[in-house]
Amino acid sequence: MTNARRPLGCLWGAYSTLAIILLNTLLLLLLAEVGARLLLALQPNADGEEQRIAAFKADMLRQHYYYSQAWAAAYWDEHFLVANTWAYAPYRLWQTRPFAGEYINVDSEGQRRVPDSDCQPNSYQIFAFGGSTMWGYGVPDWNTIPAYLQANLADLGVCVVNYGEVAYNSTQSLIRLIRLLQAGERPDMVIFYDGSNDLATANRTSEAGLHFYIEDIAPRVDAVARSSGPEPHLLAQWLRLSGLYRLLAETPPRPQPNWALPPLDEDFVDDVTTTYLENIRMAQAVAEAYDITFVAFIQPALPLVRGPLTDEMQRFLYDMPGGLPELFRVVYPRWQQAAEADDHLVYLGSLLDGMSPQPWIDFNHLNPWGNLAVAQAITDVVRPRIARQVSSSSNSPNEP
Repeated sequence: MTNARRPLGCLWGAYSTLAIILLNTLLLLLLAEVGARLLLALQPNADGEEQRIAAFKADMLRQHYYYSQAWAAAYWDEHFLVANTWAYAPYRLWQTRPFAGEYINVDSEGQRRVPDSDCQPNSYQIFAFGGSTMWGYGVPDWNTIPAYLQANLADLGVCVVNYGEVAYNSTQSLIRLIRLLQAGERPDMVIFYDGSNDLATANRTSEAGLHFYIEDIAPRVDAVARSSGPEPHLLAQWLRLSGLYRLLAETPPRPQPNWALPPLDEDFVDDVTTTYLENIRMAQAVAEAYDITFVAFIQPALPLVRGPLTDEMQRFLYDMPGGLPELFRVVYPRWQQAAEADDHLVYLGSLLDGMSPQPWIDFNHLNPWGNLAVAQAITDVVRPRIARQVSSSSNSPNEP
């Protein structure tokens, strides 16, 4: 009897041991799942983003310029509904979504509205490209650089189209020009207004020619590539819903910027300098091929300002990423030298030195006073060229 019960006892002991192991494993997995969901819940969410935006807006409204503007609070409310919510754009990666507001209006093509710009078949069309300063960061539609250009040149039958885009660099401006030409657009003049974003992206990545948000975009493209293929098994689909999977596989640590810090590598500085100049050279070649007048303007930047700085201006410089002021100070003189030898490239780096009232809202964006000054400088360059073209066109004999 005793011998008969011994195998049953061994079997029961093994079963009990296995059951305890499995139960402990399930408990550990359950605890890990609960912990993963807690960690996911603690990650930055919409509430955290709203707090960041509120703090940024409050900081902007304390600036000397905005403090006295009745429209400023309502403008910044609209700004954050527009400027940080983009749509995908082929090759260019993003563009502003359509928006209709009191201060900001963007159409389905991503064009910011230019008041009084009415392009007719006989209009002299100017396409203006650039980053957020050309787009009109911090100002209503009527205070953008293209809006002031339109007002300055209206007597010549000009219509200005604002193709500036938030966070674009000169490479994306070039691509946008090419895509418009592919679509059959034929402006009379193309204006590029770049420089700052080319340096800011290089500073952030320690590599010339890259774009903003690469640390967000690249992992998503990689994830799409990994997910392509046959539909996963039902069990795999269920596992992907777990907090553990989402924590470990879907939310990898966000890559941190690879800042370019002083002392700046000479080869890096050469690459940054050359990349921008090559983009301008290519844009000019494309424009010539389509019989379009082309002028590029190197935008002003606060690190290049000589002379007394207000407390606000000093704070703007202090808030710049490490290494970026030095990158401006070594690259801009090289661009200035290139501009002196090129009729299609105009250096505006020191345009706003000593300007009063103070034109800056950060190290590169401008309030309406700054945009007005930049638009006048651009007008002084392009008006004679436009006048000659318009005069030549009107004096040409009619074709039979």
